[in-house]
Amino acid sequence: MKVFRKLATPITLAAIFCLAGFSSGCEYAKKVIAKDKINQGAILYNQGRTKDAQVFFKDATDLDSNNPIAWLYYGATLVKDYKSQSGEERVQTANLALDVYKKAKDLSGGNCTTEDNAISYIATIYDDLEKADENREWLLKRAEGPCSTKEIKATTYYSIAVKFWTVSYDQTTRYADKGATNPFHYRNMDYPAALPDKVKSEEAITRGLEYIEKSLEVDPEYVDAMFYKGLLYRERQKLTKEEAKRKELDQLAQKISDEASALQKKKEEAAAQQAQQQPAPQG
Repeated sequence: MKVFRKLATPITLAAIFCLAGFSSGCEYAKKVIAKDKINQGAILYNQGRTKDAQVFFKDATDLDSNNPIAWLYYGATLVKDYKSQSGEERVQTANLALDVYKKAKDLSGGNCTTEDNAISYIATIYDDLEKADENREWLLKRAEGPCSTKEIKATTYYSIAVKFWTVSYDQTTRYADKGATNPFHYRNMDYPAALPDKVKSEEAITRGLEYIEKSLEVDPEYVDAMFYKGLLYRERQKLTKEEAKRKELDQLAQKISDEASALQKKKEEAAAQQAQQQPAPQG
């Protein structure tokens, strides 16, 4: 007579509890099985078996729909999916990932690691979908939320400023004189067809400087932010026709760049000195 090594699968065990009317036991069994599903999925995910892992994570969300970690991990597999897709399929998968991460955020229960992870992914997905306003909205939720740290605030404001700089740079580059030797030469964007692009660039510069100042207010020694502050003034220089004002902007941008370079050198020297003071490893 054949003996069964296993009486039931975990899912079957959960069903037995539920059918027997043990509601509290049923919920407990589901949570235990969901955690097991998450663990198994994590192993597969780390092995690069994303599709297989996705099945386990999705099962975990079905078993324990209030587990934010299950939603986070499920979302990670969806991000992997849409990054390899194109067209409408990519958009649909990305939107599903957004819903999943928003679910994880809503279930975070004040856990800052979970909430910050979810918000970061949501902002990234909107960026991948080229939805700048939504991307910025969620970046600001991250920077100004209860879980934000000094580093998160500074780097997030900086990231937003860089995006505004990119908007202006893309516009001014289109109107560059290819024969000019000065990379910051005046861009003639004052004729009717170019004016909308000029306005777009000017608005981006103003907003970029607003956020770079926010970043430096949090961390006055944020070297990268200092460099981009100078670059934003360079963008303004490109749009300025009056020579006196151009010279003023040139000097200001150069001054900021020099200060940033000096601070960067100082930090590098301090790091090198600290490394030399570290005790040698024991053999």
